[in-house]
Amino acid sequence: MQVTETPPPSLAAEKVQRLLRENYGIEGSLAPLVSERDQNFRVDTGSGPAFVAKIANAREAGQVTEFQVEALRHLERAGCPVAVPRVIPARDGGFVTGFVSGGDRYRMRLVTWVPGSPLVGKQVHPLLARSLGESLARIDVGLSTFSHPGERQELLWDMQRALEVRDGTRHVRDRELRARVRKCFDDFERNALPAFPVLRAQVIHNDLNPGNVLVTGGTSSRVAGVIDFGDMVRAPLVVDVAIAASYLRSDDADALAPAAALVAGFGSVTPLGDDELSLVHGLMCTRLATTIVMMYSRLSRQTADDAYLEKTLQSEGSAQRFLAKLEAVTAGTFADRVRSSS
Repeated sequence: MQVTETPPPSLAAEKVQRLLRENYGIEGSLAPLVSERDQNFRVDTGSGPAFVAKIANAREAGQVTEFQVEALRHLERAGCPVAVPRVIPARDGGFVTGFVSGGDRYRMRLVTWVPGSPLVGKQVHPLLARSLGESLARIDVGLSTFSHPGERQELLWDMQRALEVRDGTRHVRDRELRARVRKCFDDFERNALPAFPVLRAQVIHNDLNPGNVLVTGGTSSRVAGVIDFGDMVRAPLVVDVAIAASYLRSDDADALAPAAALVAGFGSVTPLGDDELSLVHGLMCTRLATTIVMMYSRLSRQTADDAYLEKTLQSEGSAQRFLAKLEAVTAGTFADRVRSSS
C-alpha cells in the first residue's frame, strides 16, 4: 500500500502558515503532531480557538481525503453526541485545499482542536471502558447512514486485508512470537473471514486506540472526545468493537475486565448478535497480530528519523503481553465475560 509505505509530507512550518493565512485567513503558531502517513500541526491562534492543519500523504487518493472530510461533516449534521473534529471551510467555501510543493500535489484541510487529555498511559477502569464502548457505538450510529465512494480505501489496517498482513510475519524476529502471530491470522482465515460477507457492515472509525481517545481529567470516567478518522473504511461493525477492545491492555490480575466492559458498553447502545459476539475474541487477536507485524515490518526499514515508529515502539510494547492474556482464554469464555458485564 503506497500510502502506508510513503513517508509523510515534510513541509516547512512557514509554508503551512502561509497556506493557512491565504486560504483560511488564520494566523497562528504551529506545533507538529506525530502521524503515520500525514503531516499534522496544531495551530494556536493566541486568544482564539485552536485547530489542526492536516496535509494528506501525496499518495492518498483525493477521493479518500474527501471521504474523511464528508464523514466528519455527516457526523456534525447528524448531531453526534460525541465530540469529534469539525471541518473548517476555506475562504472559497471548499473543505480541501490543493497545492503543489516539490513536484508533488498535496491536499490540506483544517479541523477544530478537540479539548481533552489523551487516554494514553492512563489506567482504564471498567466504568471508563464502558463509557468508551458507548461513545464508539454512538459514533457508529452516526456513521451508519453515511456512504461515500472513498470508503473502500486500501489500507493494511483494514482487517478485511489481514491475510495480506500475514505475509509480513517474516519480519517478526522472535521465532515463538512469529508462530503465535501467524496462528492468529490462520484462525482469522478459518473462523472470521468466511462470516464477513453476511455480517452487518458500515463505515467504521477503525482505529479507536488510546491516542485517539480524549478524556476529562486523569481519573474521569467520561470520554471527552474522539479524534483521527483517517483509517475509516466500510467493514463489519463488530470489527470496530474488537479493535477498540484490543487496545485496553491491562496488566492487572483481571486483565480482560476493561476490554469486556468496553464491548458491553457498546452493546448497551447497539446490541451485538451472538454471531458477532462470538467473533470479538478472535478479531482482537487479529488486530494485535497486525499491530505486531506492522511494527516489526516498519522496524525492518527504519530510517534515521522515524518519529511515528519511535512513538509506536513506546506505546505498542503491550501488544505482545496482551495477546498472551487473550490466548489464555477461549472465545466463548470472553463472550461470557462480556455478558456478565452487561
